[in-house]
Amino acid sequence: MTIFFSYFCVAAFALAGPLAAAGQPVALQPVNVLLIIVDDLTTTLGCYGNREVKSPHIDRLAARGVRFDRAYCQYPLCNPSRVSFLSGRRPETSGVYSLAISARTALPDAVMLPQFFRQRGYFTGGAGKIFHNAKMSDAASWDFYEDGEGEDAQEQAAVKSRRGGGSDGRPSSVVLDGDGSRTRDGLNVRTVLRLLGEKTAEGRPFFLAAGFHKPHLPWAAPKRFFDLYPSGSITVPAEPAMRDVPAIALQTELSGFPQPDSRTEAIRGYYACVSFTDDHVGMLLDELDRRDLWKTTVVVLIGDNWFHLGDHGGLWAKLSAFEQSTRVPMIVAGAGLPAGRVVNAPVELLDVYPTLVEVSRGVAPAGLEGKSLVELMAGKRPEARRPAATMVFHYDVASRSDVLSRTVITNEWRYTDWDGGREGRELYLRDADAGEYRNRAGDGGLAANVEAGETFLKSLPAPNPGPANRPRALLPAGETSK
Repeated sequence: MTIFFSYFCVAAFALAGPLAAAGQPVALQPVNVLLIIVDDLTTTLGCYGNREVKSPHIDRLAARGVRFDRAYCQYPLCNPSRVSFLSGRRPETSGVYSLAISARTALPDAVMLPQFFRQRGYFTGGAGKIFHNAKMSDAASWDFYEDGEGEDAQEQAAVKSRRGGGSDGRPSSVVLDGDGSRTRDGLNVRTVLRLLGEKTAEGRPFFLAAGFHKPHLPWAAPKRFFDLYPSGSITVPAEPAMRDVPAIALQTELSGFPQPDSRTEAIRGYYACVSFTDDHVGMLLDELDRRDLWKTTVVVLIGDNWFHLGDHGGLWAKLSAFEQSTRVPMIVAGAGLPAGRVVNAPVELLDVYPTLVEVSRGVAPAGLEGKSLVELMAGKRPEARRPAATMVFHYDVASRSDVLSRTVITNEWRYTDWDGGREGRELYLRDADAGEYRNRAGDGGLAANVEAGETFLKSLPAPNPGPANRPRALLPAGETSK
């Protein structure tokens, strides 16, 4: 069997037209890929306009590439989101709506994103949380993969406590005594650095993935990152009163657990972990600098879902249909890409797979449901670009049933319905209500928006059956999340 390596022209990037300056010499180079996935990372970053969070390395990645201002996950929970963007399928297609079903179990014949590159002769290596966990990883995707428990005793104890049940739903922080190098993320980033060096020396094209656990709970980071945010320094803006928001919408995976003792101190722990992860991202970027790999490597940084930080009356974590749960950071930088470009159009994590297929001049496997972002990165605005869409199930305590929510996000508004509208509808206008506190679905003057949202959602595939994840604290005694 002939091994096929894909090449592309730096001066005439991919198929969408030139991204580099006219007149540059044509240089054929192998396209390496470094995929960075950060668990529960929100757009609370300097490059997204947050002035409190210290994220200098992610900010410099954005400065040298393309930042997508409005990227959305397809299901605001770790495993369903990752199954979606790593398989290129919508959750409706995979039927994965919980933490318990692996990508390969749900989609036995799919070509996963790392597997696509492996089949083309690339070395594929990963460390950390890429698929949902090590047990649910995909053997067909990797030449090398690992993700251990780490060697930091304090972090291990914090993770064990949270997994043990009881009061672990309350967001909590742990200040680590060590420097972080023996944590899970500290060890995993060093593994990726080693692989990067080895494969560069071998001259073999690579697809490497770094999956960072932080800032997922528990918020454990070395003291120097907490010191970036002195106690009392966090500013929480005043929130408007919610108007006409249906009760079913006000739910996350931590609903029913106690609120943290201090919202600002909880946010401090989250921010510290964002900066801890940013430091690890910086280590990867520095290595690309040292090895002069930017001309031959495309770097993609994404979060898997956003994360509520006490907004909307005290919501924490993900699993809602709001912007605060579904929007994610997405940055693409490297070979042939423009520097400092911002794309404001709504896009989806589902689009990462076909984008990497196109930039590497590959042939997309059958079944991908996303759309390449190459034209948007080139500055073009395709007229046929669709809105973004996401879905989530909430748990109705009274009926002990799962209620489906589906959402469409356009440039101007977000429309959401619950159980096809029978349990409620939501419409939020972006310019007037970016935080989504005033539901305008009942406004007669906006009936055309509601109709357009309903029409779009009906055009999406009907969700295949599958068990839904349910907030543990809302379940009756003895009942578990399906």
